[in-house]
Amino acid sequence: MTQPLLAVELFAGAGGLSIGLESAGFRILLANELEKDFAATFAHNHPQSKVLCQDIKTIDFRQELKALGQPAITLLSGGPPCQGFSTVGAKKQNDPRNSLLYEYLRAVAEIRPLYLIFENVAGFARMYEGQAYRALQQGLRDLGYNFVSGILEASDYGLPQKRQRSITVGWQKHLPAVNLPLPTHGDSAGLFQLKPRRTLTEAISDLPPLTSNDSADSYALPAQNTYQASLRGNCQALTEHNSANYGEKMQQILALVPPGGTVDDLPARLRPKAYFSNTYARLWADRPTPTITRNFGTPSSSRCIHPTQNRALSTREGARLQGFPDSYHFVGSKISKNLQIGNAVPPIFGFVIAKEIVAALDKLTATPIHLEEIHA
Repeated sequence: MTQPLLAVELFAGAGGLSIGLESAGFRILLANELEKDFAATFAHNHPQSKVLCQDIKTIDFRQELKALGQPAITLLSGGPPCQGFSTVGAKKQNDPRNSLLYEYLRAVAEIRPLYLIFENVAGFARMYEGQAYRALQQGLRDLGYNFVSGILEASDYGLPQKRQRSITVGWQKHLPAVNLPLPTHGDSAGLFQLKPRRTLTEAISDLPPLTSNDSADSYALPAQNTYQASLRGNCQALTEHNSANYGEKMQQILALVPPGGTVDDLPARLRPKAYFSNTYARLWADRPTPTITRNFGTPSSSRCIHPTQNRALSTREGARLQGFPDSYHFVGSKISKNLQIGNAVPPIFGFVIAKEIVAALDKLTATPIHLEEIHA
């Protein structure tokens, strides 16, 4: 291959997917993200990328690539915001955000990448009796792409968190096909030997303990395993490791939630009048965490209380569970940072999928075809 592996990312968020793509050898040439803090975080951590902080509907991708010298794009990646498709909250088929699926397809038509990644919530294929998924499939076929789809589980690839995403990988019909990545972690069966799934403790055991309204700027211990070592890199100072200022009632609640416990373990006087089953719930130390959300710093929301300390997860702990390097800088308030982290696509998904695309491209090296000829 004589061309660099150039990528364009849509709905880029804080850049989680891009971290993985870059680790697999891609360069993110152009990215689009509407939310200002998200875009600022992406731009800070990906200084070689041109970041468009604007509504995707206003972007002419042909003009943008022309301004960048008409580069040949190997990969287009991204997924429209999932609120219109999500299994959480109202499911409104006429939600205007659903039209962003068609903006993604328009970008494919204008950019004509060799390969593409479309990601969304795990239930994407079932929403509206499958209408959205069929629209994606038909749109890709009409544009001349073959594709493969599936639901990937992040803990199957070494992330210390249970998190599923619906993934579609497409390729121009004359190119080598792509396989979805096989699991590397999980329960071994027969001759298929897998590494054990990573646990919460494996992700954060080197970070110092915190009390209420506390923070720390140095590591408590050397990296205890390869996961911690890879995310720490050359970092000497610890950032974003902090806790909220809890009132007296909240401190009582946190102190009374047992290991793995929930709001149901609290005395009646401390329970809210209405609540979900995972309210005021403590995490387990010896297993991957449940899917973290934007509220991983709020004990009254989803299960996010530290397994041994009376507080919710810190921003750094949330970033660790998503697979962000400790050197990654998030822009904005703590609420904004937690939102960016909770909404992110874990980098591991980008890495394992991109490695399969690279493997498909490597098959071209056995022929005299060059990437610039494919794009012609």
